[in-house]
Amino acid sequence: MRPARSSTSRRADARRNREVILRVADEAYAEGSEVVALDEIARRAGLGRATVYRHFPDRRSLGLAVATERLAWLGRVGAAGEECSFRELLLLVLSAQVERRSLVNLFRSLPNRYQQQYAEALISVLKPAFERARDQGDLRPDIELTDLVLVFEMVEAALLADFACVHGDESTHRLINVIVDGLFAQPGA
Repeated sequence: MRPARSSTSRRADARRNREVILRVADEAYAEGSEVVALDEIARRAGLGRATVYRHFPDRRSLGLAVATERLAWLGRVGAAGEECSFRELLLLVLSAQVERRSLVNLFRSLPNRYQQQYAEALISVLKPAFERARDQGDLRPDIELTDLVLVFEMVEAALLADFACVHGDESTHRLINVIVDGLFAQPGA
């Protein structure tokens, strides 16, 4: 007879399983524009379907959890101050927008109020680094924090255009650099 596991070890297992599911899902979001099914996430994570569904009942809840984790990570990176400039942080966000198309598409399918809520959460994560850059004179004086939502929308429009499909990642990244340079007093600094 096997000894019963303590509730502490079950909680630790559940925490580990959740972390594995989130990591695998985040990797899957970088593979294309279609959201990977939860059954496939379970297979890749080496977990049973029931385990994945116990943590995340649907793709939306999994996507929101991955986005929340990414926001927390960005917050920690942005709080690092001198280690990561606002330009670098913004480029990280825009790169994720390009690379994690299925996650972006999942968010685009949410009702507008939820899209707005997550846009505001992203802006609040970027705010400390934005304010440091503005205080240091790195940003153009007419740029406002809320302008970042328009930056995300411009990149999204470029990604949805046929031009991006034909000309590929190189032109998309060049466009992102042009957009980001437009925010700064010294482009490419």
